[in-house]
Amino acid sequence: CRLDHIYPSNTRPGVGLAGLLWSEASTSNAMKAVRNGVQSIRGVPSIRRFTSEIKETLKESNDHIVWREVNTLAQDPLQPYDERLQLYANAGFSLAAGIPYDIHGSRGIIIFFANPHMNHKILRCDTNLRLIQFASQLIGASVAVHEPLREAELMKSVRPVQNWRRLRTKIMAFIRFQRPLMKKRRRDRSNSFSPQMRRSNSFHLGLRKVRSFVAGGMRREMSFRMMCEVTTRVKKDIATSVNDAQYALKARGMKWWRKIHGGNAGIPPPFNLIQCVWTFIGSMTTHAILSWMNEAIAARSAGELTLIFAPLGALTTLQYNLTAAPPSQPRNALFSQIISMFTVYSLYQFPSLDSWHRTALAPAIVETVTAKLGIIHPPSGASAIAFAADLYGIEHMGVFLLGVCVAITTAIIINNLSDKRQYPTNWPILRAINAMYNSSPNGK
Repeated sequence: CRLDHIYPSNTRPGVGLAGLLWSEASTSNAMKAVRNGVQSIRGVPSIRRFTSEIKETLKESNDHIVWREVNTLAQDPLQPYDERLQLYANAGFSLAAGIPYDIHGSRGIIIFFANPHMNHKILRCDTNLRLIQFASQLIGASVAVHEPLREAELMKSVRPVQNWRRLRTKIMAFIRFQRPLMKKRRRDRSNSFSPQMRRSNSFHLGLRKVRSFVAGGMRREMSFRMMCEVTTRVKKDIATSVNDAQYALKARGMKWWRKIHGGNAGIPPPFNLIQCVWTFIGSMTTHAILSWMNEAIAARSAGELTLIFAPLGALTTLQYNLTAAPPSQPRNALFSQIISMFTVYSLYQFPSLDSWHRTALAPAIVETVTAKLGIIHPPSGASAIAFAADLYGIEHMGVFLLGVCVAITTAIIINNLSDKRQYPTNWPILRAINAMYNSSPNGK
């Protein structure tokens, strides 16, 4: 394996070349057109009829094929750093287009690269675009078939084990209930005869006992033989399971050891001088306002209330150095701090918890809940530790949230003064309110 090889990894929407092209395709009508085209394949009796029916659908999706310059995307400072995208640009891949596919619920995107020196008319002609569309659906179908094949292999491997379990259960039940049923049948037969009939039929009863004894011996021998076979099969299954577990544990250990040695991810590029100046101005202005506010609050409260500057310093680092990153957005900053304050306040309701218990539980709960809700914000863990360690009281929480709001407002004003920055990247609350207004009859 080469030293500069990058292993496949999950791609988030909007990050990297595939994520950016997927986000653009999701907001256009290309996905809808491709989905309709794939669904129209059902029931087509001939290739000629299929071509005539899907031609109009593909024409609609062809209009949304946009060739993007890879160098422009790699040098965009508003995009999160992605090593694979940088390597694409350094390797000479200039033009790229993403074609989405949807094969019975299996969705993805196929990236096509083009030579920038070729004729653009040939690149965007209907024949070439139709070939790209059909090729993307063919590649998507080959990718989508992997999951059903894996499920079929899993079902094939599980079925013999299930059959042997059912057979073992039936054999054990047969052996378990055989003897009581035979005793009950003999007892019922003996009670059905009168004493005179028993004496007169003693010879026949003796023959029946001999026959039942011989048959019982044969059945016991057969049951013992079947139990031996089942036991042998169970031992083999246990040995196979132990070997599989050992192999899986060894493979996981080797993978863990390789991951400890580190990956091949590159170092993010540094900021230019202008962006560093904007970071300095924004951070200094924000902390100057927060320091003045801290002095005013301390003077009004006779020194009882103060701001907590450590999490606020981490917040400004995110706002002015990772402006487009999700953890620095106002939604994550505000709601994650509210969750942190609520968690610490809830832990204080249990007097039996010591300080070190709260210090361990608070950041663990906050980090887990924010990850589940998709509002990850590192300073929220710092504030949870500060409040849970008895360094500050509950009354400091409101002052701290006020400082967070001031830092967000300052970052919105200063970051948007730069031509290369935008903060925040989106307003989910305003978008929801706007959608509700447009959906109402008065809004329309």
